[in-house]
Amino acid sequence: MHTQIDSRTQRTYSFICNWLLPLGFVVLLVGLAALPERSLYHKMFYALIAAPTLIALALRPRTGLALLRDPVIITFLMFSIWALISFSWSDTELPFGTLFKRPLYILMLFSACALMALQTNARLAQSTLLSAVLILPLTTYSLVMFIASWTPGERFIGHGALDNPLLSSHLFGFFCAFWLALSMILKPRHSGLALAAALLMGLALLATGSRTPLVATALVCAWLIIACWSKRSIWLLLSGVFAVLALALLYPEAVSNRGLSYRPELWAQTLSMVAQQPWQGFGFGAQLAILIADLNTNFSEPHNFALGVLYYTGIIGLAIWLVMHGLALFQCWKHRSNYLFIVCGALLVYGIGAGLTEGGGILPRPKEHWLVTWIPLALIAALSIRTRQTQGVQR
Repeated sequence: MHTQIDSRTQRTYSFICNWLLPLGFVVLLVGLAALPERSLYHKMFYALIAAPTLIALALRPRTGLALLRDPVIITFLMFSIWALISFSWSDTELPFGTLFKRPLYILMLFSACALMALQTNARLAQSTLLSAVLILPLTTYSLVMFIASWTPGERFIGHGALDNPLLSSHLFGFFCAFWLALSMILKPRHSGLALAAALLMGLALLATGSRTPLVATALVCAWLIIACWSKRSIWLLLSGVFAVLALALLYPEAVSNRGLSYRPELWAQTLSMVAQQPWQGFGFGAQLAILIADLNTNFSEPHNFALGVLYYTGIIGLAIWLVMHGLALFQCWKHRSNYLFIVCGALLVYGIGAGLTEGGGILPRPKEHWLVTWIPLALIAALSIRTRQTQGVQR
């Protein structure tokens, strides 16, 4: 009887890690461009990632202990605990239970990626690659429809649950960085296909009219040039310079249009408020209203991830946030002989660049911001856990 229970537990655990979580991860990556509404996107996350991950951890509680030894996950937990503590001085109208669930969702993402990597590392890589392949026809279709009905001044958004060009750029930029990284590490007969895919995603990025992704993509190229130093690095450097010159000559409004979009005013006002409570911040979920007089509009985000963290959780929270990203990037550099870390490093670097002039909320529910923050961190943590396990077995 005991053997039958163990066998059933093993089959359930294997099914979750080998099939259910990979499917959920694919839906998480491409769902915003494929599903008709965000509420369905959230429900798919709960059904295919959050709930199965909890079940898997309940079946194998010792596996969960491996997560608690990873530096990135440890710092994430520290940041989440501090954010939840800050609720005590926040003026938010949201109940504590609502805010408590948000870091729990992200923890389930970390856990799901780790479970896939520990069960079989190929599943995590295959799911990410499948998502990158699936996004290509979705993007192509959306671009063709956009071009066919384009009017002057219109910006590309995409289909599905996507509803904002700036937020859509996170999705297209994520996969642009992914394909760029693959073009640097694949064999020559395959790298050309990866580069073509990167160019398609780059075209989608340009069509959104967002300029920060251009800076983020440049940072990705810098990371790849350094981490993959070879003859391809020289070609990538020359191609980047050529692309910048071509953009400046043929499409200068992509950079100069809309000026600085009131970013300096948003940042200055946010910093002036932070000065009132610099160390502890205003608390998780606190109200934020930045008035831009010229527009007579209140902004609820400072349009900078780091400033958002600073506003809500203060210098203490920002320090933990920076350490978390620093540890993740260090892991990618330390293990750069493993091509998977190079790819994940590119995704993280893109996210850092994308966060320079966009975002500001912390610990959100699944949405576009996850593609430039939590998903790269979760992938890196999972690879690190798998690497330590492999090295431990070899010893």
